[in-house]
Amino acid sequence: MGAPMSSLLVSRAGRIAATATVAVLGVIIATPQPSSDAHQAGTTASLSRIERLATTAVAPPAGLKSVGQTGDSVSLSWGAVAGTAEYRVMVSVNADMSGAVYWRFPSTAGTVKYLNPATKYYFKVRSLKSDGSALTAYSAAATATTGAAAPAPPAGLKAVGQTGDSVSLSWGAVAGTAEYRVMVSANADMSGAVYWRFPSTTGTVKLLKPATKYYFKVRSLKSDGSALTAYSAAATATTGAAAPAPPAGLRAVGQTGESVSLSWGAVAGTAEYRVMVSANADMSGAVYWRFPSTTGTVKLLKPATTYYFKIRSLKSDGSALTAYSSAVSAKTGAATPAAPTGLRMAFQTPTALGLAWNAAPAAERYRIALSPNADMSKATYYRFTELSADIRGLTPGTAYYAQVRSITADGTNISAYSPIVRISTSAAPVLGPVANPLSVASYNIHCANCEDQMPTEVPWVDRRDAVVKTIVSKRPDIMGIQEASQGWLADSPAGGLSQFEDLRNRLSDAGAPYKLTNEMRNNCVDPHTPTDCIPKEQGATKGTRIFYNPDKVRIVRSGSKLLPSLSLEKNQRYLAWAEVVQLSTGKHFFFGDTHLEVDKAEGYNELRRQQAQTIVSVIKAQNTTNLPVLMVGDMNSSKWLVPSNAPYDVFTAAGLVDPLGNTYGSTLPSGYATAEKVTNRNINSWNGFERLARASAPGTNGTYIDYIFTSKMRVPTWETVANVDSAGNYVGQLPSDHNMIYATVSLP
Repeated sequence: MGAPMSSLLVSRAGRIAATATVAVLGVIIATPQPSSDAHQAGTTASLSRIERLATTAVAPPAGLKSVGQTGDSVSLSWGAVAGTAEYRVMVSVNADMSGAVYWRFPSTAGTVKYLNPATKYYFKVRSLKSDGSALTAYSAAATATTGAAAPAPPAGLKAVGQTGDSVSLSWGAVAGTAEYRVMVSANADMSGAVYWRFPSTTGTVKLLKPATKYYFKVRSLKSDGSALTAYSAAATATTGAAAPAPPAGLRAVGQTGESVSLSWGAVAGTAEYRVMVSANADMSGAVYWRFPSTTGTVKLLKPATTYYFKIRSLKSDGSALTAYSSAVSAKTGAATPAAPTGLRMAFQTPTALGLAWNAAPAAERYRIALSPNADMSKATYYRFTELSADIRGLTPGTAYYAQVRSITADGTNISAYSPIVRISTSAAPVLGPVANPLSVASYNIHCANCEDQMPTEVPWVDRRDAVVKTIVSKRPDIMGIQEASQGWLADSPAGGLSQFEDLRNRLSDAGAPYKLTNEMRNNCVDPHTPTDCIPKEQGATKGTRIFYNPDKVRIVRSGSKLLPSLSLEKNQRYLAWAEVVQLSTGKHFFFGDTHLEVDKAEGYNELRRQQAQTIVSVIKAQNTTNLPVLMVGDMNSSKWLVPSNAPYDVFTAAGLVDPLGNTYGSTLPSGYATAEKVTNRNINSWNGFERLARASAPGTNGTYIDYIFTSKMRVPTWETVANVDSAGNYVGQLPSDHNMIYATVSLP
């Protein structure tokens, strides 16, 4: 192959090739052989005789032509000549071939390189023998023009970011580039290089070793993948430290029909974790979930399907901090059962909504979501074992949105939520003032001869003025008193005052001249003392007494009823009753007062039920004209008593109403509560002589064993009479271990 040509085909002055030996007719002729034929014209005449002698009649190669050009090369082809060992191509920028250089090729094609761009060149070719001497003369000249100059390599190659296994690069654009090829090596001489292609002037070379210096070069490529430019100068960058290990311990910790809950170990420096999820072991078709901590639930999965999971740590910019972990698999549960159907509104009141729905398979409980917003935002959740719900504490005249789903006893979801239904509470009624309210109270004043060792308990003589003060503060028109014992007071002479008589007298002294519907102490021939008692029904009711203000009401008739008991030795329990007239309106009503069994042992809840049932039967028997009913007393049973609040259930089943709507197991009032204005409703009716008032949260119902039940009528006011300070402590001497319950009613 010929030597390279310098710019503009200037001959290599002063450089002489080795002397060639030419054999002509057996004569050895030594002729200087130049590295170019720049002086050929001057020597042609002197060599012509030798050439003629040396050249046989073999014709020069035919068909010399250009078959391709670049900015610095021309590719040629020509016809073969028999006996040729090599072909010599003469190349010049001049038509007379002056300043020529030479290239040798072993076959009938070759590419002449190192040419100047956009320049016309002349080419001739001859055949050579194996000893390098001419076999033929040169062919006629062929011409070709090189292409435009090749663009300079991309400029400005530099690293713009590194990780433990990658380097991000940028470089300048080169017009006409289809792609850029980056050469990457860990060696400065670029040995062992690998190559990356990028469509734009940035790219990230990956799969590198951490903490390693790399060398980079870049060149432009044409659309056919051939080089448009040479490679640029090298740039260097060192990869970062090795990436942390992937999160460890990835495992499934729970499944449903549509989700799998996962947990994994923490990786320091993690901003988020990305979980890859696929139904295929090769992770094809994967989807991705991000979680801020080391647990997460992947949702929207198919039931009864095995899924594969991998996890990696991410940096705050979302790039990878670690590689993905090994895969773990988990199978989703069976298909989620259908949601309960038929969700509907069962009732509405200003403050409550009733819902009902149809039973759903496998449901142990149901969860109701209730929201003031159609998108169910800010929802409140309730659990129910039945197929109905009584949701309380709502705003009157307000639209709500509800859904129901099936859950297990421990609260795990079984089904999705049902479709949303829109419901609304009714508007609060606009009620006018009551012209002639009747005031009523119930008060257990704690028996004078009881000593229960409660915290601030004192004898009757030390607290009776506080009892009188409490009653006078409200002056109820009629009230049921409990534990106003019929026995003689310790500070009275034999045959002196009983507790209920002492209370009556002290009220009168305080300007409240109350009377009793029955003043008999005992059901004996001599009612004043039980000593040597000869039984005789006198209507006496032990400590259960009806007090009334004769200026407000008149007693038409009255009576009593001994209630069932489990033992004759037990304290007898009575119902005291009366038909009463409200003097301001002339309206009649039925009034009852009782004190039920106190024992909370097994069996006594049923006894209280029987006692309440007996009271209901007396009311039905005595109230034949269907008068309005007020039933008060200490029932010794609350909404928290297990298994039930039996007396409450009996009275409400008979049509009586608890104005507080203080139903079983709930601190929120029923939507059917009738008390219009309430005071101290959250303070319990029993105080146990404790200085700090027992109470629930403001706005809720406290715990009551003392009640005022009514038939259907308005109850403008209701109050637990309790004097407490801002810290919730009772002020002054506690009158009793019970608080007085007071209400005003409007007789229908």
